[in-house]
Formats: sequence, structure tokens, C-alpha cells
Amino acid sequence: MKKLVLSGVAGAVLACAVAAPAFAAAPREIPVGFLKYESKKAQEKNFSWEVSDKARPLALLSDCPSKRPSVRKAEDSRTVSASGDSDYRYVEQLVILPSPAAAQQVMKGLKAGAASCATKKLAVRTTPVAKLGDEAFTFSAQNVTKDSLGGAERAVVVRKGSSVLVYSQFVAYGEVGKHDFKLLLTDASAMAPRLCKAAGEC
Repeated sequence: MKKLVLSGVAGAVLACAVAAPAFAAAPREIPVGFLKYESKKAQEKNFSWEVSDKARPLALLSDCPSKRPSVRKAEDSRTVSASGDSDYRYVEQLVILPSPAAAQQVMKGLKAGAASCATKKLAVRTTPVAKLGDEAFTFSAQNVTKDSLGGAERAVVVRKGSSVLVYSQFVAYGEVGKHDFKLLLTDASAMAPRLCKAAGEC
């Protein structure tokens, strides 16, 4: 008789365990003021500044937006953009993906998109950057048609854990050179060690 009672209790406990709902972890959020240029909006008057927490496509591959990998499943994102005369634009963007594997797929998609974006009129290049996050690369897209002003996009992309960080700069003229990446790399190097804090991974 006792065995029957114990068996019934165990069955009830098991049933409750199966029926109990699984609680998913709350989405991670980027702290206010986390990005380098968030405070510049009030300080720098020579540019038009915008800070947005709305989900946006990655600030890269401006000439081939259809080649960008999707980040719609990101847990959080923030984009700071500054624009000025002569079609100048500088963007700082952080996206937190659900996992490091998902962030790796975004990086892979960006590289593949960049490769397929290249044409006879648009010279595209990606170059790995060592010792920056878990993986990083520089990106450039240069208009090489004879009648163009040489407009170019330059960027540095960094992944650390689940986070993907982009610093992107666009100018209406001028050929891409190593000096063009100085500010981008300086900003990326300063922010990269902090990315795991935003993602709650350190």
C-alpha cells in the first residue's frame, strides 16, 4: 500500500515538473551612455547627430544594402550617426545577438556580402585585423568610375562574444588610404574591451 502512495506522489511531482513553464532569460540591453559618441550630440554643433535604439540594418555595405545579413533577431542595438556637409557621415553602431554563434554568422555574412558587392565600378576590400575582439576586419568600398568624385565608404567591424560593433565613415570624394582607418581603428580599439560588459558576458 505504501508503495502505491509513494508512486502516486512521485507521479504528481513529475507531472508538475513537466507542466511547469520554462522562463526565458530577459533580453540584454545596452546601458544608456555606453557608446563613445552618445554624448557628442550635445557637444558637437558642426554635425547633425542622431542616437537611435530602433532596430536598424548594419551600418555597412551602403552601395549594396541587399547584401547585408539580417540582424532582426538581435536582443538590442544602438546607432549613433553624425552627418555634415559634402555627404559626410560617421556611424557608431552596436548590436547584441542572441549568442556568439549568431554573431559569428553575421560577421560571415558581412564578409560574403562585401565580396559579392564588388564590381568593375566599385572596388571592395576586406582585411582581417589581428588582436581586436574575437575577430575583426576593415572594409572599404571605392567608386572607381572615371566620372565619379571617388566617393568611398570605410569601416571597421569587431565581434566580441555576442556583440558586433561597427564604425563606418562615408565621404563624397577621395581615394581610400591607410590613414583613413586611423580614427575608425582608434575608436574600435577603445570600445572592444568593453563589449562583453554590454552583452553581460564578463
